[in-house]
Amino acid sequence: MRSVRINLTPRIVPHQRIPAIDELKGLAIALIISYHCGGVLGNPNVIHGEVGVDVFLILSGFTLAVTSAEMPLKQFFWRRFLRIYPSYWIALGLFIWMLGKFYNVRRSSEDVWHHVIGIHGFTRLAYFSDYADAYWFISMILAAYVVFALIRKRLDDLSLVFAVSGYLTVLATYLYELNGHTGGLISLAVRIPSFFAGVIAGQLLGKGTGEVKFNLFLGLGLLCFYVQIFFLNIASNYTLPAIGIILTWIALRTLVIKVPGGRAALVPIALLGVISYEVYLFHQPLVRDYMIYYYVEIRHIPSPSHWQYVKGIWAALGVTLVVSIVVHFLVGRLYALVLRRVPARPSTAP
Repeated sequence: MRSVRINLTPRIVPHQRIPAIDELKGLAIALIISYHCGGVLGNPNVIHGEVGVDVFLILSGFTLAVTSAEMPLKQFFWRRFLRIYPSYWIALGLFIWMLGKFYNVRRSSEDVWHHVIGIHGFTRLAYFSDYADAYWFISMILAAYVVFALIRKRLDDLSLVFAVSGYLTVLATYLYELNGHTGGLISLAVRIPSFFAGVIAGQLLGKGTGEVKFNLFLGLGLLCFYVQIFFLNIASNYTLPAIGIILTWIALRTLVIKVPGGRAALVPIALLGVISYEVYLFHQPLVRDYMIYYYVEIRHIPSPSHWQYVKGIWAALGVTLVVSIVVHFLVGRLYALVLRRVPARPSTAP
């Protein structure tokens, strides 16, 4: 037996909004916020909210496989550009200005343009988390889009997806380790499999087909994880817990929506999911750097109490929500305007 053919009944209608995805994005950003706020408050990292990033990556790979595999390449990159860069540039510009205004810190021109392009996660360690610890995600998701664009016409070959995941994971682990780049090693490299797990799920649920070929290409790809764990001493530990969170949420929501008022109870977290990208971009510097600045430099409280920190965090989260809603609305208008002027050509793929 050289291959196994998988044929399933497709469960996803392309381009139809899936409420569970918005809810999962809301849950993911809530986990990430709890992780970052817990760090400010000095709370133990019991629930490991950083796994919310992997939930985002799985959902991103999933939605791309369902909606973008047959999309013309130009249209694909236009849509990805408009989804990522405008909101990111607004947040980046704001924090570059605030860093100079309030902390009198000005980064090098190289640092700035690396961030503007979004390649800072792959360059100097000093640039990895300059303006916000979480901005490495931009570099990772941009790289994921490029790789997806290269393999999107062959997603039916699940062996290819598995193998590419392994190759890229061990390559990133090796290069970050070689250059002593701890940020990329512990934040970025270990999360690569999460994106491809989402791609595989999207292919199977959206198209319903896939083939696993038992060949050298697949074997070497899976062997990369052996190299990563036993020779590079790094394990990708986030993907399976993130999959567990997603599956548990989907199972629980089917029970919740059967309860009177249950569907309405899910609305707030779904709305949070809609603006989750903007919340991700804005929240961390506000709840940490500038909340502390407010107490120390404006209120002249050199050692704020725990309760003051709690109040400051809630206030910063309120500001984050307002800013995120405004930016999401403005970028959404831009997105609709630009795509209206760029007519979509039908795919020539069979």
